[in-house]
Amino acid sequence: MMRHWPAPKAAYATAPSIISEIGWTARGVRDCLHGIAVREFWLRKAALLDRIALTDDDPVNGDAATLAVEAARRLMEIDDAAGLGPSGFADGPYTPDHPDSIREPRGYVRQEYALWHRHH
Repeated sequence: MMRHWPAPKAAYATAPSIISEIGWTARGVRDCLHGIAVREFWLRKAALLDRIALTDDDPVNGDAATLAVEAARRLMEIDDAAGLGPSGFADGPYTPDHPDSIREPRGYVRQEYALWHRHH
């Protein structure tokens, strides 16, 4: 069965501006390095990079897309290591180790960002 991820427009509908998220990410590095809010940092960073990649001339294979996929995979590693699945904010239809998530890491980020944002 083919996974239908949230469309970027829906996933990021109420997200702060890209500029605001760049500032938050820059400030969040310190906390992440000290083990505080690691998942939130990587979720928001991956979503930010996904949003930037979507504005690129090549939103699938460009440099920004490559960075977005790398950040998405890092989030998936964090979620998988934490054993997150249905309910721990990695509570979308698919877990981080699901084949559809592995095939489309940026889709996984959109799923998780939309769910996370609803809870905040």
